[in-house]
This record gives sequence, C-alpha cells and structure tokens, in this order.
Amino acid sequence: METDRTVVVGGGLAGLTAAATLARAGRPVTLVEGAEHLGGRARSRHRLGYDLNLGPHALYRAPGGLDVLKGLGVPVRGRRPRLERAGVLAGGELVSATRHLRRSVNDRLRVARALGGLGANDAALWAGQPTSAWIEHVTEDEAGRAVVASVLRTATYAADFDLLDAGAATAQLRAAVHGVLYLHGGWSSLVDGLAAVIRRHGGEIVTGRAVGAVEHDHRVRAVHLTDGGALPAAAVVVAVTDPRRTARLLQGDAAARMTAIAEAAVPVRMAHLDVALRPLPSTRFPNLLGIDEPIYLNVPSSVAACAPDGGAVLHVGRYLRPGEEHLDHRASLEAVLDRHQPEWRDHVVDARYVPRSTVSGDHARVATRGTAERPGVDAVGVGGLALAGDWVGPVGMIGDASILSGAAAAKAVADDMMVGVPRRIVGSLGDSLGAHGATAGS
Repeated sequence: METDRTVVVGGGLAGLTAAATLARAGRPVTLVEGAEHLGGRARSRHRLGYDLNLGPHALYRAPGGLDVLKGLGVPVRGRRPRLERAGVLAGGELVSATRHLRRSVNDRLRVARALGGLGANDAALWAGQPTSAWIEHVTEDEAGRAVVASVLRTATYAADFDLLDAGAATAQLRAAVHGVLYLHGGWSSLVDGLAAVIRRHGGEIVTGRAVGAVEHDHRVRAVHLTDGGALPAAAVVVAVTDPRRTARLLQGDAAARMTAIAEAAVPVRMAHLDVALRPLPSTRFPNLLGIDEPIYLNVPSSVAACAPDGGAVLHVGRYLRPGEEHLDHRASLEAVLDRHQPEWRDHVVDARYVPRSTVSGDHARVATRGTAERPGVDAVGVGGLALAGDWVGPVGMIGDASILSGAAAAKAVADDMMVGVPRRIVGSLGDSLGAHGATAGS
C-alpha cells in the first residue's frame, strides 16, 4: 500500500518528541507503544494526590531539550531546587554541603572551577579520556576529589568513571550550572504535553500493541505488530531505550550493524526507592549527595507541586557500576532514609523499590569520545529509517539526548521523504521542523 505515514516505535521521551515534531509539521504520523501507558522512564505514578516519578528526575534549564519542548508548545512548569540547602552524607554523618566544603576540602578554588565544568576548550582536550583521570588532574585533595565525583554522579547518573568520557562529563557539568527544574505534576506532565501536541495536530497514538519487526530492504516498507497487525510506512523512527531491542526489529545488514552497536553499549542503571510520605518527618536537606557512597536523595515536593498539602515525595537512588545491577540495594537505600527521615516508615503513603532501573541505553563512553561518536540517527543505513534515544546522536545526555535525538530523527525522515517534492514545500516543512530545534543533535 502506498502511504506517506511515519510510524514511530516507542512512546518514551524520544518517540514522543519525534512524533510531536512530525505532527506539528503537518506530517501523518502514528506512534506505537507496547505498554498500556506512554512515557517509559518518564512516566509518573499518580496515586492519592502524589506524583511519583521513576527515581530522581530533573529537567536541565541549559539550552537543549527544554528549547525543543518549548518550541513544540509543550507547557513546562516547575521550580528550581534550593541547592543552598543541600546536604551531604559523609562518614555516616549528615551535614550541610557548605559546611562539608569548608571543613573537609582544602583545595576549594580548583574544586569550584571543576564543578563549573571548566571552559569548553578545556573540556574538549579531555574527550576520549576517562573521567577518573580528569578528577585526578583537577586536584590532589582527596576530599575535593570525592566532592567532584559526587556531583558528577548526580549530573551524569554514571558511577564508573573509567568508562565515562571526561569530555562528556565536563560538558554535563557546564549544563548543570544553568540549574534544573523539578516539575509540577511529575515528569508525566511532559509526557502528557507531548501526547497532546501529537493529537492536536492530527497524529495517532496506539498503546498496548507491541512492534515485532520493521519490514525493509533498502527502504522501510511496514511495521509488523506482535498481534499480527501491520502498518504500512513510508518512514519509521525506532525510539527505544535498549539498542538490543532495536537490533531485533531489523533484518540483514541493518540488523548486523545495529547488533554491533548494541554489543558495545553499556547501559547506565540505578537502584531507587520512591516514597510518598505524610507528613515529612524532617525538612532538613531537600537534596542529599553521598560522598562515601554513590547515592543521591531529593525531595521534589519541597519546591514542586507533586504532593497534596501536608505530604511529600522523596526519591533516594544508588548509581550502579556495571555488574552491580543484580545485587539487592534496598537495605542500603532504606538506611539512608533512616538517617535522613527518622521514623519514615510510620508515615508511608506509597512506596516503590526498583532494583535496576535503566537510566540510559549506553554510557557516554571513552570509546565513543563521549557523545561525539555515538550512533547517528541514520546509523543503520536504511532509507526512511531513523534511530532516536538517549544513546543516539552527538548532543546531550539522558533526557536531553532523548529529546534532541527525537527531534533530529523526525527531521531526518522528513528530509528523506521530501526527495522529489517541490522546493517550496520542502522549504515550508524545513522551516516548521527547524523552528523548535529539530536540527539540534543531527
């Protein structure tokens, strides 16, 4: 069947952004998500007035994903956390971050400069080198190194600094300087906003039906569903977190190329405990960084509207090194809560423990020079097929990478379908796609 429809596989941030970008540009698009609900890791659980994210989340205010969302017309509402009230957990003691720096860190000027991510030129010199080497270069002060490592874990979600590229790590620190937002209503507010854009501009969203294969030769032909259905497609955007899942959807040389990419990938994972409390036993330290352990705790309800009056939402997570995802970290997370929120068990309204949440499909690894040599949206070499996800494209990490690659994938398939179309139409669509940053990361 002849069609000009694009099918987007996956309803996380990357897929939603791709579908919203295409729909807003007037392109026919159908998004297919195997789960009953959209969002992937950006999904929030709404129960008894609490908006419980899947682990700690924050939206970066630096140029990037936020610009794309605003350009698409997605309402982004939230507030910046009060980092001046942040604390640290060091030596089993909870103290203010400012006090810890003054009491324990001797080389404060160099540490402060490092936490700003250095300059862009300085960071470029470290591309292709491990973050562990950069931390050692920053200062000989062991307490200072521990502080830098703690902030880096929070910014990148990575715990293995021999694997993480130093150029990507310092770029992420520079982005963090602009601050972050905790979102009113949780991260599902972004999911709902993107879905509304898709529907408002004539796009279709299908949930609860999984994709089993993308039919293609040198070009895509159709998407086949596991329930036996099929969707003819002029173009396909595959936007899933796991590169191995992408490889299984393809055939021939494209599958072989994608398999090689997947086998090299090292997922970023976190164990987290998400808790709704009423009331919050202690309002001390709405953000807590682990100095001796790779942990992080935040209370987004301290500034964002994500809990009812008198209630609070709290997330405590442990950043996992590769190989640690099969261990049970619940006891250690509960021990952090015991220190931070005495008698918290008496106040639980809702709780969820996730032992190995996949934060990203791949690290910004030394082997890929951080983000510079990650797979591009056109990496599999099939006409009309583009990739999107937090492991795709040369710009951004985590959520930013998902959003930017989704916009870039939309532009790539739209450009592909414009071959032979009159120049005036191509220009009009290009203006629409580019107006909200769709070229970023392409």
